[in-house]
Amino acid sequence: MSPYLNAAPATSDARLGTRFWIYPQPPFIPGYEQPDRVWLNISRDDISDGPSDGSMYVADPLFDKQPYGPSALPPFLGPCRAPARASIDRHFDHLDPQSRAYLGVHAYACVHFVLDVWHSYLGRPVEWFFRDVYPRLEIVPLVDWPNAQAGYGFLELGFSDVGGIRRPYALNFDSIAHEMGHLISLSEAGFPTGLSRGDDFFVFSEAFSDCVSLISFLHFDSAIDRLLRRTRGNLLLYNELNRFAETSPETQIRLATNFRRMSEVTREVHDRALPFIGAVFDSIVDAYHFRLVESGCAGQSLIDTDLRDLSLGDFDRFHTLTADAFADDPLAFKRALIAARDDIGRALARSLRMLDPDNLKLELAAAAVVTSARGHAADRLRENFIWREIINPT
Repeated sequence: MSPYLNAAPATSDARLGTRFWIYPQPPFIPGYEQPDRVWLNISRDDISDGPSDGSMYVADPLFDKQPYGPSALPPFLGPCRAPARASIDRHFDHLDPQSRAYLGVHAYACVHFVLDVWHSYLGRPVEWFFRDVYPRLEIVPLVDWPNAQAGYGFLELGFSDVGGIRRPYALNFDSIAHEMGHLISLSEAGFPTGLSRGDDFFVFSEAFSDCVSLISFLHFDSAIDRLLRRTRGNLLLYNELNRFAETSPETQIRLATNFRRMSEVTREVHDRALPFIGAVFDSIVDAYHFRLVESGCAGQSLIDTDLRDLSLGDFDRFHTLTADAFADDPLAFKRALIAARDDIGRALARSLRMLDPDNLKLELAAAAVVTSARGHAADRLRENFIWREIINPT
């Protein structure tokens, strides 16, 4: 029996979608111990056991398998565990989140959740770049491997190992959303040919994928509420929004609130991606502040001041003012963050088809994002990409 009460309203209308449980952050993060019930935009008539549907399916190997690679691609043909089955009302929110079957169901739900978000930004469904060979994505929820990867026709998830504690990436929304970012960018921008690992295409792919993780997280209503309560409206504090791929409450793989410029990074792909990620995060915060000023929750000085130049004392005063304003009108802060999320998310999504994967440079990718944005968001994206030394100011 599920440890969570199924209090969702009963309905026989399959067109309303299908219910699942999703952890917005890994369940070992304080405050996220229980998953959120979500409605996914897929009819119960279109989902089979597994779960599976016309665009993806879960394959959970009965025995350990080696990760996919150039000489080993889906479909997995070995013995699999019994597929997860829907409840009598054909939803999937009856499963115990502690069960093995839930790993595949959670991964499947996360994939659909991310696709729903980016479908709304793109204005069209994502069509797999591998669709001519594999019409469906294969999701492998647990591989004996300390990593996660998405590739030609597959998403497979291993585990993190911190201090000898193994935690499956199948329960890590950030990791799944990041891998989906790779599939979305390849499906929209196209697949490159003849590139080396050091080329900007791979740097952009890592940066874009972290941005997909960040913005997709902000589509959990409960996560926005929790985030704003914890920070009292100050997104510059260290919090869920600027952590990616959580592996323990104390460690993480990448940070969005970084101050790295291109002249300060190494040649390592993830390190080179940090300035781009930082510019996008800065722009979300700037757009959020702009909306607060627009709604009368903050004064003009909030957007006229470069917050990177604040002294520690100035920052403390800024935090106090933000907390007071948040206490007066928390709903306005939530509306501002949602609007900022969509301003930047839409620009990122619509920039993808402006890119040439064989000649992709970070400066060209950043310029495409700026061109795809509107109004104040476009101005702030440009200024932040300039500060990060990605776009040349001349």
